[in-house]
Amino acid sequence: DADVVLICGGHYVLPPCCDISDRELFFENMQLVRTVSIACAQFCPHAIIAIQTPPVDCNFALCIHTLQLARTYNKRKVLGVNAINSMRANQLFCSITGSDPSKSHTPVVCGTGRCTRVPVFSAAKAGNFPQTQVDCLTRLVREADDIICKVKCNNEQGHLSLGFSTARFVINIMKGLFEKPTFIDSALVEQAHPEKCYNMSICATPVTISKGGVVEYAVPSLNQTETRILEDSKCDLEDMLNLGRCHAIGEEYCLHPDKICPCCVCPPCQTCRPCYESEKRRKTK
Repeated sequence: DADVVLICGGHYVLPPCCDISDRELFFENMQLVRTVSIACAQFCPHAIIAIQTPPVDCNFALCIHTLQLARTYNKRKVLGVNAINSMRANQLFCSITGSDPSKSHTPVVCGTGRCTRVPVFSAAKAGNFPQTQVDCLTRLVREADDIICKVKCNNEQGHLSLGFSTARFVINIMKGLFEKPTFIDSALVEQAHPEKCYNMSICATPVTISKGGVVEYAVPSLNQTETRILEDSKCDLEDMLNLGRCHAIGEEYCLHPDKICPCCVCPPCQTCRPCYESEKRRKTK
């Protein structure tokens, strides 16, 4: 039986560039994640499962609901890898402050996708930064995938940084299992107390891993700007989680109501009345 399973395969980009929606990427990768989740439920039901296959928000929901159907789900042992976003946020913060990245932590909460990740620079003592600079750093973290795609000549993601951050994530899980409780910068998990986590049952937060899986949820406090971004991101995260859930349990997926623009809803068509000439020809026949 495996102690830790990392799901990290699948498609990351599609030609000719990586500017595709999370839904398209999910449809490319969902079968792989579902197959591995079923195998985990059958052969290593007590293992800690880390999902890194993008989009993590969708595939995390797909995994947990697949495990629930197999009755092997443990919310303390399924984590969505959010290491790359936390590492980027911390690196940006340290590059400005000149501090050591290995001794600093910048949490990223809410989700893992481009529209759901919320870097918490206020927790990294960025109070002395002007708000315009914090807004710029936040945009860089949220749009990092697209920026890297445009910079790289082969239109791909930063595979080395992804690999490094994911490896460190898994190593910290192993340390928590076999050595001592270990802190992880950010992981998408099901929260033990949603009321203490922005009223979100599933949310990315810093966590502590021990022998039983997640043993502590460190929910950072947000300032006014971060709270606004979080509230705006909740809709997208709920939509991505629902997409994964529907494909796991076989329900029909419906777009989140808040993502439907009222101005785009067409009014019902009026009942047509036959014109005079058509009515006259019908009567003559």
